[in-house]
Amino acid sequence: MEKIDGAPRCAALLDIWKVARDGDHPIAARAALDPIVLAEAGLLPFVWILERDESHSYFYRLIGEGVRRNFNMAMRGRHLHEVFDEETTALVASRCNRVLIDRKIMFTSGRVFRDDEVIYSARRLLLPLRDDDGAARYLIGTVDQEELTDDRERSGNPRFELDFVAFVGVDSI
Repeated sequence: MEKIDGAPRCAALLDIWKVARDGDHPIAARAALDPIVLAEAGLLPFVWILERDESHSYFYRLIGEGVRRNFNMAMRGRHLHEVFDEETTALVASRCNRVLIDRKIMFTSGRVFRDDEVIYSARRLLLPLRDDDGAARYLIGTVDQEELTDDRERSGNPRFELDFVAFVGVDSI
């Protein structure tokens, strides 16, 4: 997890998440994350929250403007399959399942392409959150990205190519 040190937004979200956990549960409650604390850390434009619904499908509950801009579409309320192609949806959903079911945090690093051109380099952190009943049902994530080209005029969704993916158990954090 030392790679997170080079990703200030990811490190800040991890610290906020750790403080939000209570002593009895290794996963922070969604209600324990204060939007004011996220805003003061400069994270809100770069945060997203996914929710797993009763059919075990994921949809975007919240999406920061800095993240939404990368997709050139409104994403709040959309399911993964409405944003990504079938292959990417399956990959993202499997990683979300691993974070929630196996009680892991995920940190990734890699490049993002659109039309076979690298548009930015990104490091992402994804953390589980529990609901009011204690069930892990939400995920919160953030991204540190380095813009490599002006991509605002392009259409279509970005494609991700990861150089590094790490899962760490929440009990060890």
